[in-house]
Amino acid sequence: MTKSEPHTTDRPDAGSENSHRRLKRVVVGVDGSPGSLEALEWAAEEADKADAELTAILAWPYGELASNELREVRRMSCELKDRMAAVHPTVNMRCVVYEDYPAVSLIEASKDADLLVLGSRGHGGFVGLLLGSIGQHCLNHAPCSVAIVRPREERDPSTPERHHVVVGVDGSDDSNLALHWAVDEALRRGAELDVVGCWVFPRSSTYLFAADVGVPEAAKQVVADAVAYVGEVAPQLVVHGQCREDPPALVLTEASRSADLIVIGSRGLGAFRGLLLGSVSHHLAHHGHCPLMVVRNYRVPRHHDLSVGVA
Repeated sequence: MTKSEPHTTDRPDAGSENSHRRLKRVVVGVDGSPGSLEALEWAAEEADKADAELTAILAWPYGELASNELREVRRMSCELKDRMAAVHPTVNMRCVVYEDYPAVSLIEASKDADLLVLGSRGHGGFVGLLLGSIGQHCLNHAPCSVAIVRPREERDPSTPERHHVVVGVDGSDDSNLALHWAVDEALRRGAELDVVGCWVFPRSSTYLFAADVGVPEAAKQVVADAVAYVGEVAPQLVVHGQCREDPPALVLTEASRSADLIVIGSRGLGAFRGLLLGSVSHHLAHHGHCPLMVVRNYRVPRHHDLSVGVA
């Protein structure tokens, strides 16, 4: 078995493709840790809702698997499939083992996926699968959208859940795609949608003229346009808009305390500077209180007319 070539413990039956389905294949990293098992359950629920294929990835970076290690992998694979079959019997799931480093394996496995799901931490039978740098590597380099799932015990219990989805917008193309995803998520979950924008004045004399060129007004207009757009494409949604003069990482982390999901674009450079650039997603991955969705290469459903968008 060559490096990076997967062992497939189960292969799904070929099914008919639905061009209107947002998710056709979901990939999740599993290492046996509680965090990765919670990520698996979350991924299975997403795949179940979308009638998507689910692939669980187990990575082993130390060359050819010894017979006892391969037995352990197969045992874990069977346990994972049995566990998911008990709660999501209709999910088409398989387990694949890669003989390579976890980050490399997850990026490779997600090349033809629509969503890669990771736990916020992990240190199970496959050492360090979802720890710090690996999650950051996947956030930076995965070719598809990435979800980071927080363990339930890490979520803030002081604020009651309102069953709502929060999306960060800045008027960039990537944040527009995040808005589309968030609309679909809120519809599927029967949740309210919070559209959040924010702006800051960089502490540099170069930007002292920012107030004069209408940065706050531009930020508020982006949020207003996004709220109006949601009203057009999904009038049944309850949607709220807010715009604040605060760093986006802090605003979205605060919003995550009572949210079911935070959705952001993979990059951003819209009407006001850099709302959704890398450091924000990394901050939320480490400090957010609910699952995080970083949207990348999303195929917008046909019922969403981009010409009505918020750019």
